[in-house]
Amino acid sequence: MIEESGRVVAVDGHEVWIETIRKSACSGCSARSGCGQGVLSKLGNNPRSHIRLHTDLGLQVGDEVVLGLPEQAFIRSSFLAYGLPLVVLIAMVLVADKLLALAEPWVILSAIVGLGVGFAVVRLLSRLAEHRADFQPVIVRAIPAVDAD
Repeated sequence: MIEESGRVVAVDGHEVWIETIRKSACSGCSARSGCGQGVLSKLGNNPRSHIRLHTDLGLQVGDEVVLGLPEQAFIRSSFLAYGLPLVVLIAMVLVADKLLALAEPWVILSAIVGLGVGFAVVRLLSRLAEHRADFQPVIVRAIPAVDAD
């Protein structure tokens, strides 16, 4: 299970809003000064994200929690986001080039169309899977807030 820590920022009955802070691996990388990813991560991306989860734990605002996501869901989501558009792109290129024997500009256009279709399929599938329980993080454990009284 992949785990991430967060803090409860709002409670509404059995629903809680949890704020997490995205961490970058750039601080531990030796190539951080010459890497484009490090520059992009510093450009206006809000490192905080919020997620709403159902729970029966009786959490209060300020409680620290550990969220978990099964590795299987992470791997499937990663393939969906990155692999599927590439598979559709390659399939469209093969159809245009080998089966239809189109000229090179048409093959290039089919690659662009294939990538767009791949992204559209990813968007559709992600919306369908958005509320599936096996793709949702769960609260693994809670650490109650300590009052400074």
